[in-house]
Amino acid sequence: MAFVYHLIIHTFEDVIFLIPYLYGAYLIIEYIEYHAHTRIRNFICSTRRLAPFVGAILAPISGCGLSAIAANFYVTRLISLGTLIAIYLSTADEMLPLLFSAGVAGTTICKILIFKIVFATLVGFVLDLYTFRTKQSFEIKEFCEHNQCGCHHDGILKSALIHTIHITIFIFTVSFILNALFELTEVGFLNDLISRNPISSIFMAAIAGLIPNCAVSVGLTQLYVENILPISVLISGLSANAGVGLLVFYKISHSIKETIKIAGLLFISAVLSGNLALFILG
Repeated sequence: MAFVYHLIIHTFEDVIFLIPYLYGAYLIIEYIEYHAHTRIRNFICSTRRLAPFVGAILAPISGCGLSAIAANFYVTRLISLGTLIAIYLSTADEMLPLLFSAGVAGTTICKILIFKIVFATLVGFVLDLYTFRTKQSFEIKEFCEHNQCGCHHDGILKSALIHTIHITIFIFTVSFILNALFELTEVGFLNDLISRNPISSIFMAAIAGLIPNCAVSVGLTQLYVENILPISVLISGLSANAGVGLLVFYKISHSIKETIKIAGLLFISAVLSGNLALFILG
């Protein structure tokens, strides 16, 4: 019973801080759909080309809050594919507080952050070079109809709350299950999975990073601090790990093909980032 109580509290702590991010995101989505003028929509479209850079800079300092917002904005096409992937690749989740608390040198932390931001920005720009060839229209109405939020009848405040409650319940449920698994296996699971073969560690870290839970970023960072994993493997795993942002995307996207595409792009980019970090950072 004590174990279950501990898991509930742990999961609650993981999820509670996301609620303001999610509610704010849904308010913006609802407002743009039903109250915004064409001028605001045109402004969003005109600034999309710089969005991967802005997202890559903001993502490391927002935990996985921005990645959760990005999932909603991408599904409604308020941001581009390149921006979504840039935010996911740059998200640091629990890495920064753990590195600071472990007394890791500031220069090392800066190297990791700069590498993640630059790499994420470049990948985002490359992806957008392709996606911007075709015009993307907003899909907010389709998003609301799929989630049955009653936007037309309840107003934006209530409908945004309905969206937030639905996604929060889903995140809490899945996070509870994943936290239980990680509590039972502990960090040794990641150690055994990743550190056996240095050649394949980058690939295995990228696979582990796709697990949508902050326990992965905690485990990878702890192994790095303990000098079990090199910096290249840390970057590979954290590049694929967008925290609950990926979990939010799995929930709200009604296209299995697109879900597989996002996961595939993250994995390929994460492996590439790990190999580049091995060459550049050692």
